[in-house]
Amino acid sequence: MSPAAVLRLASDEEDAAPEEPKVFARVISVPPGMPWDQSRAAGLETRVGAPLPIGEVVYRLRRLEPWAPARAGRFVAFYVRAAEVGEQLVTTVEVEGRPLSVSILSFAEQARRARRLATLALAAGAATVVALGSLSLALSARAKAEERIAGLELQAARKLQQAESVERLKRQARALEAARLHGQSLDDLLKDLAWASTAKAPTSRIEGVHWDHGFMAVEVRGDATPFERLDRPLQKSARPARPGVWLWGVAPGNGAAR
Repeated sequence: MSPAAVLRLASDEEDAAPEEPKVFARVISVPPGMPWDQSRAAGLETRVGAPLPIGEVVYRLRRLEPWAPARAGRFVAFYVRAAEVGEQLVTTVEVEGRPLSVSILSFAEQARRARRLATLALAAGAATVVALGSLSLALSARAKAEERIAGLELQAARKLQQAESVERLKRQARALEAARLHGQSLDDLLKDLAWASTAKAPTSRIEGVHWDHGFMAVEVRGDATPFERLDRPLQKSARPARPGVWLWGVAPGNGAAR
């Protein structure tokens, strides 16, 4: 190969554009209802059906068809990994055979815009309410829509609570590894954290995790038992560690101290 050809090849490789983040599109259908009810149900379905944990993905929801009375609403949800978005991703995605342009904001940019809007709202002193008219739906259709929305809200709340709990336990595991507490292995600590994540009661609020001579101790808000699965011996402290927070001792998985 000639030097000129080598130079052209190197230049082409250097000028190659970086690969664009992968955007996943999902079409969502919700029952007939008022436009704000349909948007609310579609938003909940978007979060519940996210392809990744809600803290690892950013999304954008769009209506595919104009709203009409007594007609199901059709939306499309666009998802992309949070780590692949800078401040804003603007791209075109094919949905049902037609290209749709979409703009997806990072978590940081969403927070900045929310703060900006809040400041403008406070400066203005009041929000403008737009009247959409006195459209109504049949009571039976509205009841079914409300029932589905309530179920989706419960699922979304549980999924978000679990994601927050898992992320908190991961951060604590990284801190324990850096501190090298008592020479314990990270593998044992991660096994304890994995057990706590899967055995935790849905309503339990764990505020801290500690280890001492092979035993795990968790700080729990409230005095209810924090774990549903009782395959490890538990012991509650005689008094709260601080107001409203109790300390629970958890034995190792094999029942013996390490």
